Amino acid sequence: MNEAYFIHTHQKTWQELEDVLKQVKAKRKLKKDAEMLHRLLFLYQNTCGHLSIARTRYGSTATTEYLNGLVTRAHQSIYISKPNSFSKILRFFTHNFPALIKKEALLLLLSTGIFMFGFLFSFLFTLVREDYALSFVPSEYVEGVKEVGEGVSEINYSVASVAIFTNNIQVGILAFALGITFGIGTVYVLAKNGMVLGAIAALALNAGNSYDFWALILPHGVPELFCIFICGTAGLLIAKSMLFPGLLSRRRSFAAGGKSALRLLVGTIPLFILAGLTEGYFTPLPINPLWKYLAAAVWFIVLLLYVAVRKKNGKSDAYL
Repeated sequence: MNEAYFIHTHQKTWQELEDVLKQVKAKRKLKKDAEMLHRLLFLYQNTCGHLSIARTRYGSTATTEYLNGLVTRAHQSIYISKPNSFSKILRFFTHNFPALIKKEALLLLLSTGIFMFGFLFSFLFTLVREDYALSFVPSEYVEGVKEVGEGVSEINYSVASVAIFTNNIQVGILAFALGITFGIGTVYVLAKNGMVLGAIAALALNAGNSYDFWALILPHGVPELFCIFICGTAGLLIAKSMLFPGLLSRRRSFAAGGKSALRLLVGTIPLFILAGLTEGYFTPLPINPLWKYLAAAVWFIVLLLYVAVRKKNGKSDAYL
């Protein structure tokens, strides 16, 4: 094949690649146009083959130099179009994670309900008989709440708070991992931690310290409990995939459910960190408790908006 015929045969492909490159340059957001990206890749691969043929058969001619430049420009466009790792991570936390939470809203309500059942169970029993508190929490924390007020520093409240929330990351991981027990372990972890909080809350109420107690619990407690509920949702999702595989095989259902559950767990990590910072630097401040209630309200509103507000172009099936 002589060079003139070679050019005549493939010129349309090169021209189309030129046109696509112009469109890419105009849009500057190729990653959002999958069809154009696929076409660019196809034309790029074909033109690379043409360049290889030109170099072999015709040497350093004008055609070879033209194709080399065209391939170089196409390569650069493809390279800069690929979303980097940071953009994937950012998109996961701004779009995919909240979308996944909304998708599993029923399981989230169930997870929250199990925790609240444990809370109310221990709260009512302890409210009637304080002796029952020892069935739910260690004695040192019982005394720490009851003795606050007369000659005892408010640090006891912090001790009670630490008793509930210090190990919340471990609690979250357990609630997630024990989904493999068909959800029995997840239910136990959620209910048990609800009982701990309920018993201490009842002790504080009986001692007349409820207002100060919740002021020390809620600022970091709101995001931490949200994370625990999400981890519980992840565990229940694993259980659901095992118990109700639907049209899929049990193995494939478990794999799909486990993948989504793991994403839920990963999504809680920044919230756990922010809650820990709130607990370490804001909760102990000697300020009017009202400010701490306001901080808890802000946390609640932010989390509600984070999950409830619709994100444009969000895709729940995208992944980290």
